[in-house]
Amino acid sequence: MSKETDHRLPNTVRPEKYTIELRPDLTRFTFQGEESVAIRVLRPVKTIELNASQLEVTQAALRLPGGRTIPAAKVEHREDAQRLRLTFETSIPTGSATLHLVFHGVLNDELAGFYRSKYTMADGKEGYMAATQFESTDARRAFPCWDEPAAKATFQVSLVAPEGMAAVSNTPIVGEKDLGDGTRLVQFEETPRMATYLLAFVIGPLETLDGKTRTGTKVGVRALPDRIAHGRWGLEESIRVLDYLNEYYGVPYPLAKLDHIALQDFAAGAMENWGAITYRERILLFDPATSSAQTRQNIVDVIAHETAHMWFGDLVTMAWWDDLWLNESFATWMGTKTVNALHPEWKMWTQFFGLDTITGLTLDGLLSSHPIEVDVKDPAEIREIFDEISYSKGASILRMLER
Repeated sequence: MSKETDHRLPNTVRPEKYTIELRPDLTRFTFQGEESVAIRVLRPVKTIELNASQLEVTQAALRLPGGRTIPAAKVEHREDAQRLRLTFETSIPTGSATLHLVFHGVLNDELAGFYRSKYTMADGKEGYMAATQFESTDARRAFPCWDEPAAKATFQVSLVAPEGMAAVSNTPIVGEKDLGDGTRLVQFEETPRMATYLLAFVIGPLETLDGKTRTGTKVGVRALPDRIAHGRWGLEESIRVLDYLNEYYGVPYPLAKLDHIALQDFAAGAMENWGAITYRERILLFDPATSSAQTRQNIVDVIAHETAHMWFGDLVTMAWWDDLWLNESFATWMGTKTVNALHPEWKMWTQFFGLDTITGLTLDGLLSSHPIEVDVKDPAEIREIFDEISYSKGASILRMLER
């Protein structure tokens, strides 16, 4: 495991709960944000450092248990290090405190962080949704945070959404309030302790197909209105996958719901946000008139991979990114095992050998190969290890250990 370096945040303050409110503007492509973070100060400090990128913080203050509020005397943003440094005139004692921040940012067009996701309806009408992609280090582009996988905390999210648009996050909605300006405040249930990169929210004109597992977990597929009917296959298979994994792991899925969200403008194939998995649209939706049998299989394979992450990666998370291989290889191996159990006619382990094992062996024979565990420090290095060595070679090793 990597030791703490200058690339890591100081181990002086630990987040415990984020209470976040975000108001995206889908016309100007900006967003306003406000958060209160319950923190634990581990030793007396005059400065607090956390991650932030492409955000402007306009207010920063600390509230101590007795009600005393200390405004930050200095707010420094180092974009090169993607850090926010808050300096206070007096030393902050050990114990609990609440950090309050007001900030704003841009709904970018880079498919990372909090971004604008373009869509086109069947009739040619175009529009934008607000969506997120935080893995590996882009939660800091949506709100200031301790953006490291070991810095788990709970999240209480509220989103301001235009009327007529759905708002989705990791947990179920617990309240809605009409704000009288054509928008409403949507409040979500507090999450379990989780890493920042697994948080998600989407605001857009989405409709839903719903079902339930044998244990009563609500499962939904969310897509644009003219495509939602194509989510039936994904919904049916996602329920079967969740039922299988619940039984296999012997640890109940810990959230009240699991959404599968189809996005047209999405950089990855899919992302295992806890309780709100996002997909590139063509990887989740199946059109019987135009989609092939291979597409049907691919959909189940990706659903199984991402759902396997709900336990391994989401419930149990690596302390740092040098163990990414175990996160992704386990989901690849477990996803294959799941699909093979549900669809033995597809002979998934035979396909696994041809696609993953051979790929891993081939790449391992190149000078450019690397060990499955790699010491990584900054965001650029972390992004580089999302490769076939981490996924295919790692999964093949797990398969060998199993056998």
